[in-house]
Amino acid sequence: MDLTKIETEGAAAIDTISQACGEVTVGCSDVAGLVQAVIDTSEVLRSEHVELQDTVHGLEQDQIKVAEASDEARLLSARAIDHLGQGTTLIQSSLGRIGALLELVEALSQHVTSFAAAMDQVRRCSQDIGQIAETTNILALNASIEAMRAGDAGRTFCVVASEVKLLANETRSATEEITSTIDALDEEANGVIKRIEEGNVASAEARASVEKIEGTLSGVSDLVAEVDKQNDQIARSTATISDHVSLVQKGLADFDRAALDNEATLSNVHGRMGGLELTANAMFDRIVNAGLSPADSEMVEMAQRYCAQIVAHTEAAIQSGELTTQALFDRDYQLIPGSNPERFTVACTDWTDKEWRGFLDDFTASDPRILASICSDVNGFLPTHVSAHSRQPTGDLVHDTRYCRNGRLMDDPIDKHAKKSQAPYLMAVYRQENDGQRYQVVRNVYVPLFIDGRRWGDYELAYSLD
Repeated sequence: MDLTKIETEGAAAIDTISQACGEVTVGCSDVAGLVQAVIDTSEVLRSEHVELQDTVHGLEQDQIKVAEASDEARLLSARAIDHLGQGTTLIQSSLGRIGALLELVEALSQHVTSFAAAMDQVRRCSQDIGQIAETTNILALNASIEAMRAGDAGRTFCVVASEVKLLANETRSATEEITSTIDALDEEANGVIKRIEEGNVASAEARASVEKIEGTLSGVSDLVAEVDKQNDQIARSTATISDHVSLVQKGLADFDRAALDNEATLSNVHGRMGGLELTANAMFDRIVNAGLSPADSEMVEMAQRYCAQIVAHTEAAIQSGELTTQALFDRDYQLIPGSNPERFTVACTDWTDKEWRGFLDDFTASDPRILASICSDVNGFLPTHVSAHSRQPTGDLVHDTRYCRNGRLMDDPIDKHAKKSQAPYLMAVYRQENDGQRYQVVRNVYVPLFIDGRRWGDYELAYSLD
């Protein structure tokens, strides 16, 4: 029997076991990540669902207000129609009276015009009488002259002529008074006629306005009737909306119950997957600790060697006074304003950037299988990181998530488990956050980091054997 062949096959089988454990762990991590993503999505959907419920509730309240306003509008329109009808009757009655007054004004205009014509006729008659009186006066004067020539025979005729002359003078005086009176009346009549003519113009305008008012009242009545029809349609539509809102609320309530049930189920699955992941990691850790995976054991020895260098350099700095233990173990994390993802600083941040980052860069570059080399405190805080992941933030979330990891708090379940472990080292396989959307599967060695006999945290070496 070829023992060498058996040993080779056994080693290959052992490597297959460790690889299978890693694949199981990765699978559990993938499923847990997917379940968590679904849970997160479900929480977001439920949050949006709650907002939608609030919106629907608000819609229901608004719809109730619309229904109440519609009912009130219908009552108001009915009252408006009633009042408008009464007002229309009164206005039409008033318009009828106004029309009668306008007719009286027109009739008065005609009478005044006739009066003016009569005054003209009187004036002409007065002028004729005056002319006759003038002629009579001249004739009387001539008769008096002839009577005087006749002597005693014409004395009686002279008296008559004198009386005729006197009568003619009185007649002329009377016609002058009549003419003066007629002139005064004519002036007054002209003023009255002018005002009546202005009244006629105003009457025509008033009649046109009355016609417009009548047309407007008719249009308003039609408009109010149309509004009443629209209010009735709104009332019917509002009733339909109420039915639909009730159906939507019932659907949202059903969805909410289903979402809560699904979240509870997913949370249970996620918890079991997390437990299974820890179990698979524990199997992987035992296999490596048993020395059954030489490649992983090689990475363990490398991690322990690098951790010792970090410890020696840090303790030397404390002894020289360059660094204080208080600053190194500072846990008062100060948020960097505006950082996204959130980043923090502590008292030793500047020192670790200056002293640890160089070591971490050298360790990472020492072997192509190494993906990253970090130091995390007991709470998962990274005071510094390799230069490739300690870039200046740009404000772009994808960039900052991937390249700005210094100052982050990484507190995953496997990290918490490692911080509680008292073993010389702990093995794990997990998905490493990349840009917040994509992940990278890595193997990780956690080596406890003790400074002056006090555990500060862990030195971590992330690597890949693929």
